Amino acid sequence: MDTPSEKLVDKLCQHSFLSLWSYFKPQKPIGKGGNEHCDMLVVCDPHIIIFEIRECDVKSSGDIKVDWERWRRKTIEKLVIQIYRAEQWLVDRSIPGAKKEAKHVAKKDGAAGLPFPDLSRRQIHRIAVAFGSKRKIPFQMGDFGKGFVHIFDELSLDRIMGELDTITDFVRYLKDKENFLNSGKKITITGGEEDLLALYLHSGRQFPLAYDHIEVGNDLWDGFTAGKEYKNKQAANANSYIWDDLINTFHNDLATRGLEFGNSLEQVDAITRIMAREDRFSRRILGKDFYEFIELTSRDKMPVRSRMTASPSGVLYVFLACKRGTERKYRIEELRGRCFVARGLNLKCKTVIGLATERYEEKEGFSLDAFCLEKPDWTEEDQKKLEYLQNELGFFKAPVQSTGSEDEYSLVSRVVEGKG
Repeated sequence: MDTPSEKLVDKLCQHSFLSLWSYFKPQKPIGKGGNEHCDMLVVCDPHIIIFEIRECDVKSSGDIKVDWERWRRKTIEKLVIQIYRAEQWLVDRSIPGAKKEAKHVAKKDGAAGLPFPDLSRRQIHRIAVAFGSKRKIPFQMGDFGKGFVHIFDELSLDRIMGELDTITDFVRYLKDKENFLNSGKKITITGGEEDLLALYLHSGRQFPLAYDHIEVGNDLWDGFTAGKEYKNKQAANANSYIWDDLINTFHNDLATRGLEFGNSLEQVDAITRIMAREDRFSRRILGKDFYEFIELTSRDKMPVRSRMTASPSGVLYVFLACKRGTERKYRIEELRGRCFVARGLNLKCKTVIGLATERYEEKEGFSLDAFCLEKPDWTEEDQKKLEYLQNELGFFKAPVQSTGSEDEYSLVSRVVEGKG
């Protein structure tokens, strides 16, 4: 039977990291099958996040110091041991001079999940979730001998993952906190970690490096979230969830085998992982652009057919809307061609993701196709091919607004700089 704490962590991970990358109680990837690896595993190349959860109420003996120490031993120390052990199971070092690397996640039912990132680029994040302290017992995160472990209680986990609800935003916070503490700085928290997050966000998503020791009060989070600036940010995030819906649509189509560009887990992961690595700010831009693009496809005269949008992350996106009834194999080929031309027109963008659908019609359904082009170099032959696709097929021939036919009409690529 899953505990309330395990259900909460599962729910938060499904929301923040989406179902494709979240594995609840997976099996050990190396060794005997059927044994639980950890409580929750999130794998989104290059990141692996290990969650261990433990519920333990504080029992009163009449001596508060004894109670605190007993609770820490039963909860924090055991969680840390479990996390380090789970990390060891990713690579078997039992044979001297050799190591066996786990290749795939082993789901709860034993089926193969996503492949683990290669050891050379793998980044592991360790999270212990301790329930039951009721904030009566102070405890510190840190390196307990085999890597930094972040420790959350139930309230701070809920608030932090609710606020940092993309893999990029969440991991950036974890890494910034690790770097701050590993540099010799100290943090004292009298409330919850959400108060530390409030300080971090208020300081422009960084910790105050000018201080060697920062003390965090217990009212920062409430004050921060009650402010006008925070409420405006939340309102601005509304467009960003359009991007989340696109990612979820691809995942749902994977489950129902509704994809044309490929139904394999690896193919869907390769494309949606790039989309999911966009942070919340970038998703605002991309969601708004996609929504505007879909609206423009429904125009009676000169409907927009395609658009290029460059994300602050450096990834270039191409949106394509074809007439209803267009065979999807032709739609995908056009999407491939447009992604290639877009890459050549934006030489700093090495990765292009294409998304294709139908022109918008009220009360009509839609389908989605996707394509990923990762091309580090651009050659003279590539340039010749680009010119052919522009001249013969009209793909982004006029990257500013033109007055040509609907097949030639496109909008200028927009590169957005800075953060808000």
